[in-house]
Amino acid sequence: MRKILVVLLLVYCGMDVQAQSLSLSDLTNMATFDMGRANVFLTQGKPFKQIYMEDKGKLVIHHYKGVTPASKSETVIVGDGFVTASGTLLHTVTYTSTQTKYILNLIAQAPASGFNRNFLGADQYRKIYVYANTLYTLRIFLNLDNTAGTVEVKQNDFVTY
Repeated sequence: MRKILVVLLLVYCGMDVQAQSLSLSDLTNMATFDMGRANVFLTQGKPFKQIYMEDKGKLVIHHYKGVTPASKSETVIVGDGFVTASGTLLHTVTYTSTQTKYILNLIAQAPASGFNRNFLGADQYRKIYVYANTLYTLRIFLNLDNTAGTVEVKQNDFVTY
């Protein structure tokens, strides 16, 4: 009888469990994808749909929103970035969620993914974390009132010899 009650309790608790849709490695990988691959990755491999596109001259920025109950709190912006003096486009991927536990999970993944923390601070509205490795810089913002957070992954400019 106890086993049945325990199983029923676990099933009941598991019904409310929500999973984060993207990991830190997903976000860093998307920073290297072209728009076609990023679109396929998000819409076919992950629970996102494109909600609109923004034309900013040389860049077309794509905005995605989660479509499942667990991912409705998540948005992803792909296609942003800047062109270096040498003409290289360095991509930026921005992930935002109203589930602060998702942002805290990504913060916890940063050191395990080879990122070193360069800055930890706060402004009037949010905590600010900056991590970097050779290829990427992560800027993570977590609202002080725990209503939302943002992770911004930027490709680093480096010179190869």
